[in-house]
Parts: sequence; C-alpha cells; structure tokens
Amino acid sequence: MIRDENGMLAGYVFLDMTGREVGGYVEDLKRVVAAKVELPPGYAIVWSGQYEFMERAKERLKLVVPLTLIIIFVIFYFAFQSVAKTFMVMVGVPLSLVGAIWYLSILGYNMSIAVWVGLITVVGTAAETSAVMLAYLDEACARRKAAGGLTTLQDVI
Repeated sequence: MIRDENGMLAGYVFLDMTGREVGGYVEDLKRVVAAKVELPPGYAIVWSGQYEFMERAKERLKLVVPLTLIIIFVIFYFAFQSVAKTFMVMVGVPLSLVGAIWYLSILGYNMSIAVWVGLITVVGTAAETSAVMLAYLDEACARRKAAGGLTTLQDVI
C-alpha cells in the first residue's frame, strides 16, 4: 500500500506472524533487511504497528516498574515500621517473578503487553500475600508471648 505520511510518500508492508514474539521477530527482520537492502538517499524504514506500541510500553515500564517497587517498599515500611519486616515482604517479589517466568516458558507464551501486566499483577499479589502472612505471624507471636510462651527455642519451633 502506498500513501503519504508527513509530506512524504510511504509504502507499507503488512506482515501477519504466528507463533513468535513480535519483538524478536522484528529484530530478526531488521538484521536481514540491514544486511540485504541498501536504501537510496531520502528513504527510510520505520517499524510500526504492535512493535511500535511494544517499544513505547517497554520504555515506559523502565520508569514505572522501579517507581512502583519503591512506592510498595515505602508503603510497607509505613505499615510495619520496620525495614527488616519490609525486606521480608519484598523477598517474595523476585521469587514470584522467577516462578511466573518459568511458567510462561513451560506454556510457551510470548512476551506481550498483556503478559507484562500479568507479571505486575503477580508481583502485587506476592507482596500482598507476604504482608498478610507477616501480619498473621506477628499477631500469633504476640498472642503466644502474652500467654507466657516463646521463652525457649522449642516454643519458637
């Protein structure tokens, strides 16, 4: 298809691919095109569509993910008033990501924006579950101490 864009003629090539991740597919295409196609002066190749959206989302995630982790850390610190307890909760986050990535690999899913949203959800759920478990353990220990328990190592075990 040929039309004009930004005052220049543009030719479009539409691809429909199945069974591959968009990013990896386009990166392979870029290498092949760079090796085999010599563009005349004034011509340019722009990779668009879902790939373009994925690249924008990837750039945005580079800022959003660390910022989100920092915000989660601060919120848990205010909730528990302890850096050690906050770290205990945050230890579950990378472990949940390892499990999620293994599962994605086993099922053969390709990375996409929807998968990234799912991974962020897994991180949030892991942090929330860790926080609930820690709150329960704190409450159970306080109850046991009030009843005169937890005086020996055997009581702790």
